[in-house]
Formats: sequence, C-alpha cells, structure tokens
Amino acid sequence: MERIKGKDVAFVLSAALFMAIVDVLFYLLIDGNPLKSLLILGANYMMALAFWAVLYLSSLIHLRKVLQPLFGFVISLYTCLLTFCWYRFGTPVDKGMIALVTGTNNAEANEFFHTYITLLTIVLFIVAVLLVFVAFLWLSNRQFPLTKKSMKWLCIFTLLCCGGLGYSFYTLPGRIEGIVRTEQKNLADYLQHPEMIATSESHPDVVMIIIGESFSRSHSSLYGYDKLTNPHLQQQRDNGNLIVFSDPVAPATHTAESFKFFMTTFSHETSDREWFACLTLPEALAASGYQTAWFSNQAQTGWYDNISAAFAALCDTVQYTTTPEDGEQGAKPDEILFSCVPSYIQSSARKPLAVFVHLMGQHVDFEQRYPTSYNHFTEDQYANRMVHQRKDYATYDNATLYNDYVVDSLFSSLKGKNAVGIYFSDHGMDFYESADDYCSHANDNNPTSHQAGLKTPFVVYTTEGYRGINPIVMQKLEEMAAKPYRLENLPELVFQVIGYQPKSCYY
Repeated sequence: MERIKGKDVAFVLSAALFMAIVDVLFYLLIDGNPLKSLLILGANYMMALAFWAVLYLSSLIHLRKVLQPLFGFVISLYTCLLTFCWYRFGTPVDKGMIALVTGTNNAEANEFFHTYITLLTIVLFIVAVLLVFVAFLWLSNRQFPLTKKSMKWLCIFTLLCCGGLGYSFYTLPGRIEGIVRTEQKNLADYLQHPEMIATSESHPDVVMIIIGESFSRSHSSLYGYDKLTNPHLQQQRDNGNLIVFSDPVAPATHTAESFKFFMTTFSHETSDREWFACLTLPEALAASGYQTAWFSNQAQTGWYDNISAAFAALCDTVQYTTTPEDGEQGAKPDEILFSCVPSYIQSSARKPLAVFVHLMGQHVDFEQRYPTSYNHFTEDQYANRMVHQRKDYATYDNATLYNDYVVDSLFSSLKGKNAVGIYFSDHGMDFYESADDYCSHANDNNPTSHQAGLKTPFVVYTTEGYRGINPIVMQKLEEMAAKPYRLENLPELVFQVIGYQPKSCYY
C-alpha cells in the first residue's frame, strides 16, 4: 500500500479550497459571519478528506487516475454553480433555494430557465468551469512539502476542522443530500380527524380561497402604488364588498414553505410539531360539512410533485387546467379557470362548498401571464426607472392588472349567494428593491430582499347575503384588517368566517 504523498495533501487542500471558497467569502464578506465561514471551511476540509480516502482506496484497483479528474470536474462545476447563484441571485445555494427548486413544477422551472439563463450565460459558465478545472488539476498535482512541522500543523488543522462537521450542508454532498431527501408528504397519512364545533348559527354556503403567485404588494394600487393595477378590486372595496388588510405578511418568501403555514395550523409558535402533522384546511373544512374542491392553473407535477398538489389531493374534487405536456410550454392565462370554477359552484348538487383556486398569478415570465389585450402599461411609462428595468415593470404591472380582473371575476361568481371569498398571494417578490439588477424570488440572506418577499396583498370579499346575517364576524374582520396580519393565521380566519372551530381550539 502506498504511503501518503505530497500530492495527496495537495489534493485535499485544493478540494477543500475550491469547494469552500464561495461560501466562505459570502458569509465572511456579505453575511458578516466569520465564525460560520470558518466552520464551513472546516466542513469542506473534512469532506475533502473523505474524497481523498475514496481516491486512496481506488488506487488499490488502479482507478485513481480516472476518479481524480472526475472529482476535479465535479468540484469545478460545483464551484462555478455557487458563484453563478451568488452573482445572479445574491446567495450561494442555500436550503431555501433547494426548497424552491424541488417544490416547483415543470412549467415554472422551464420559465425560470428561459428568464434567467441566456445562451451567453451558458457559454461563459462552460468556459468558467473549464478554467477552474484546469486550475484545480494544476494545484492538486503540486508537491506539498511533507516536513514534520507541516504535518504537525496539518494534524492540528484537521482536529480544528472537526468542529465544522455540523455545517455539512454547506458541502457538495450535503447539498446533494438536501435535494435527495426532499420528498412530498402524502398528507392523507397524517389526517387529524378533528371534531368541529359550531361557533355560530349561520354558515356561508360557499367559501372560495384564491391563492395567487408572486404578487408584490408594492405593485398594488390597493396599497398606494402609483399605477392603477387594481381597478376592479378597488371598485369592490368602494362598494363595501371588499375588506383590504392593511399590512399582511407572508410566512415565507417561496411557495413550498408558505404553503406549510397558511394551509395548516402549523405556525412559527408551534414549530415544535412537524407541519404535516398539523390540521390542514381541506380536512377542517370537510369535517365542517363542506364539499371541498381544488382548481389549479399550475402544473401538478414537479421534481417531487409540488407541495400544492399534496393539499389538492385532500379535496373531494381536483381539476388542473394544464397537463404535464402543457406545463412544459407554460400555463395559459388564468381566465382558463372561468370554464370550470363558476360552473362547479352553480351545478354542484351538494352544499356547502369550499373551493380552492390556485392561480399562476404574476409568476415569471410576466409576459406569459396575460393575453395581449392587457398590454396596457408600456416601457415609456417608466422613464424614471433604469432602462433594463422598464420591460419588467411594464409586463409585471400588466400581469397585475390582469390578475385583478381574474380575481374580481371569480369573486363576482359568488354574487347573490351567502358566500365569502379570500384572496392573497403565497409570497411577494424582490422587484428591484434590494438591488438595481435583481428581480426574482427574495434572497433570504439579504434583509431588504427578504422583507420584500414577505409583502403580499390580502383581501376578503363578502356578499350582501353573508354580511346581513354575520355582523359580528364582519366587525372582527374589520378589526383584523386594521392591524398587521400574518398569513399563517389563515386557518383561524377561515374558522371564524365559516362559524366552526376544531374542538381542541374551542373555548
């Protein structure tokens, strides 16, 4: 068996350097956390030792000359990927980004790729990988001086690096493991079988919960935006049909995490329980006697089937307006839901009804979110914005204007009934708020970006029939709307609206 050589040490140090450098620099310079940077370095050093152990054993069967360049290429690819994510999204790959990728669907992933990755980006990325690969091969094949002093310091350094093992996520295998272990829960395996207690003598015949996508409250004229992006909902508000919550806050900045909160009784205060072990809204509504239905203009399938599909599966009726094949080409405008939602409400023989409607909303690519007839805002109306931002402003505001029409039309389908409609977006987005060149899902490592991603609208629509027999509930809703509101409290609001509470929450 060969003894350890200087090239072995050179490989370990090179692998640790290339795997850790992006994370270390980011958390040292941007996050301002030198201790975390050192621990991440230690974790990557220990991972590099594990890689070397594999190479050492592979030399016994004469595979080292094949595996070492392969490891080098993978490490180079990983380094460039982290660099790209830092440059483009303001952070290396973190748990939130992994949740975003694994929790999305095929259509969103396809649109994301075409929006943020150009041919030039691909070419530059390939060139960067090759350059880093050459640099890695050169460094890893240098002869490290194996003096007694150098080996002593290496041993001390190795012992210190053991303290970084808790940061194993910030290594190549750790991130791969984070993706592999992401799985979609079958919520039917965790039903709570609640006993719902009536808290009111009256209950709405229809409850409609409309879930939007990527709606930044900063672009809503309901909340003071200088472009008229919500004319229909403003008219509903002025007519006394709409309660606009003044300061709603999403529970998270991306879909998968937000759904865990507002679709269950899980909250930041009760986080000692797993989210999937908490009572879900579809089950609570079904236990209250409601026929539940889920209509979605988002694709059902994703890497692991997106999280919304898990909640949809709990409903009595489930209908998607797209097929997996359609999803690859991008979803159709949300008015496609008009062909199924109103007719279901009108024709359903069983009452009462609880209807969930999941929109594509304002998800990128913004231009795909609305028909050409909604090209109302144009780039020349944003002369006060940077040139490269103007198209995004115009198309996003057009998508918001169209979304206003869709939500208003769905609410209007409840007119004349004893009904309540709720609309909100699963999260907002960072629309050039943290940086002049950043328009995407919020970067949770940037406080400004994070706060932007939590800003979403929240409105409650009530019909005249509902208001006339529920004055106390209406007063409570008005009081809630005047204060900061956390979307993770949606189940509690729904329970008040329908006049039922789980027995465990009743007092």
